Amino acid sequence: MKKVLNGAILAIIFGTLVISCTKSRSESNTKYDSLFLGISLGMESKAFYDHCWEYNKRKVFTHGPTNQNVEYKLVEGINSPVSMRFYPTFYKDKIFEMPVTFTYDAWAPWNRQFRSDTLLVNMLKVFKKWYGPDFKELDHYTMGKVYYKMDGKRRINLFIKDDQFVQAVFTDLKVEKELKKLSEEQSKKTN
Repeated sequence: MKKVLNGAILAIIFGTLVISCTKSRSESNTKYDSLFLGISLGMESKAFYDHCWEYNKRKVFTHGPTNQNVEYKLVEGINSPVSMRFYPTFYKDKIFEMPVTFTYDAWAPWNRQFRSDTLLVNMLKVFKKWYGPDFKELDHYTMGKVYYKMDGKRRINLFIKDDQFVQAVFTDLKVEKELKKLSEEQSKKTN
């Protein structure tokens, strides 16, 4: 009886280990390429433009204040309407990085409640809802306080750009690594 009980306990422990290892392996293989509003890392440029055109026709997106940005009005989960402006960086015709700026629509130098330090706190809450709660904090020597999260191949950085804007940068770590390697190889060739 004791041998059967010990064997059952060992089988349960072994089964638990196999399941947890399988789960960890599958989680580490997850790409985490989703960004926001149906846009993802690795999305081809034509698909991105078509997607934006479709959202523009539905009046979800508008043309931003510069030639190269798309604007979305963020109103849910935030204390005052925010303009979210973005435009990707492409590598091999696919989205590799997505810089995004956020600003309160009511921002003005004299409206202290709509400065970027307040917006950063609110955007961090929104990002935790969108991407999960486990953002870490880093004091960067030039950018100040940066909240970041790395999961799978996606890195998210969130920080204050200036008095008006909060900046987020989404990066495909796999492509970043490839570009760094190419840069090092080019550097070796020129030296």
